[in-house]
Amino acid sequence: MKKIFTINCGSTSTKVAYFEDNNMINMVSLDVTSEELKRMPKVLEQLDFRTTQVREFLEKNNLKPAEFDIVVTRAGAIPAVPYDGAYEVNELMIASVTYAPEAQHASTLSCLIGKELIKGLDIPVIIYDPTCVDSADEIAKITGIPEIINMPIAHLLNTKMAGKTYAESVGRKYEDLNLVIVHLGGGITMGFHDHGRVADWVYDDEGPMSPQRAGAIPTRYMADFCYNSFQEGKSLQDVRMYLCGKAGLAAHFGTQDVRDVIKMIEAGDEKAELVLKSLAYNVAKSVGSLSVIRGGKVDRIVITGGMAYSELLTGWIRELIEFIAPVTVIPGEQEMEALAAGGLRVLNKEEEVHTYDVYPKGYASIEEIINNPNNLA
Repeated sequence: MKKIFTINCGSTSTKVAYFEDNNMINMVSLDVTSEELKRMPKVLEQLDFRTTQVREFLEKNNLKPAEFDIVVTRAGAIPAVPYDGAYEVNELMIASVTYAPEAQHASTLSCLIGKELIKGLDIPVIIYDPTCVDSADEIAKITGIPEIINMPIAHLLNTKMAGKTYAESVGRKYEDLNLVIVHLGGGITMGFHDHGRVADWVYDDEGPMSPQRAGAIPTRYMADFCYNSFQEGKSLQDVRMYLCGKAGLAAHFGTQDVRDVIKMIEAGDEKAELVLKSLAYNVAKSVGSLSVIRGGKVDRIVITGGMAYSELLTGWIRELIEFIAPVTVIPGEQEMEALAAGGLRVLNKEEEVHTYDVYPKGYASIEEIINNPNNLA
């Protein structure tokens, strides 16, 4: 029997789960309140607080890190890697997410907490299915600014699991299908999964707004917004944190919980209905844009994530896209199960662990990363 501990940090909670083989024994979502987040606005400021929460969970459930066979965590904000699957959490990864992260995202804390828990122990810590696997078609990366290459980012962990779940339900293999898979979470991402490879994608800053993200904003407005923000004394990090954490539904209604917005709609709030319908409308537009990359050859559209529990929201989306392909809704997230399954395959020697060896852009050594933090650290 293999003992597997999984860690998945999100914007407002840290999910942890203990598995014995594929069986989940304990799971909890350790919330971080809005008041606590105000005291720790930068992600790395939350590390000690969240690590303490996890240690308390372990003590309460009599779980000893020394007895774990492996710790599997969600990947953080790292540069694009060439493969999906498992990567060792090594010195380079720790330095990169600490001093040169690609973004301010709470997922970064997952591997750091994992390393803290097993400090001094000979227990492997890995990340699994990072968001930034560079499997996309080269044509999808070209932009109108030659110096900017659009690298793929998506909620790969949950969307791959949803794709496999759908495939198994119809007696097919995920690797044999063309799927457009939509993740409706705090950020909304989606990808065209071409026989197991994400060939193209829509990230949460280039499609619909979401509970926390601004989504795609025309450059004629974004240039003015950024310029005015800098004139007001805001930093680049301030602007990024707003666009990725305080925009979307949070900016419109002061809440990032779609259930609160639905209650407003049920109470007759016409603005709330218009804004949420706009979110659904733009999800559908993004699905449409992805559906053309293989000439319309889409076997199924799969909608997953926390907001997929809303039949109102998924119903609005379904109405607009089911002419493209049949739609399957798999609400919620299976990220903890996906992490544990990946860890079990590694322990059973069914899958290799890749060495993490990608340096952040502009750096050539670990010492250089540590001594010259970027503006997101």
